[in-house]
Amino acid sequence: MGENARYRRHYDRLLDQWIEQLVMREEPIMLTEAELDLEHHPARDFHPSRRVNVWIRYPSQAYLVQAHATAWTATAIRIWFFEPKIRIHREGWVWRSSVTPADPDENQPAAGWG
Repeated sequence: MGENARYRRHYDRLLDQWIEQLVMREEPIMLTEAELDLEHHPARDFHPSRRVNVWIRYPSQAYLVQAHATAWTATAIRIWFFEPKIRIHREGWVWRSSVTPADPDENQPAAGWG
């Protein structure tokens, strides 16, 4: 039996797109240890974690995502979030000013910090 060239081209194109997304995906830009400065700004944990909206920076752009705040300092918030397109959980520190409490009407606990 013969092979359908149209389907082959379609699936080759899908495979190429998937490989490009995998290879070319950008890593989020989180705070460095020097910026975080835990020696002078000790971290305190949230118990339980808080639902928040946070701006996550990537090399080419920034995204507003829903995340969980798990700890805080005077200047930063530790968050974790899920990237659905590549199915990866991310965790890191961001500036406190990039984080806002999630809307309590979304059936989530309100987020406020010390």
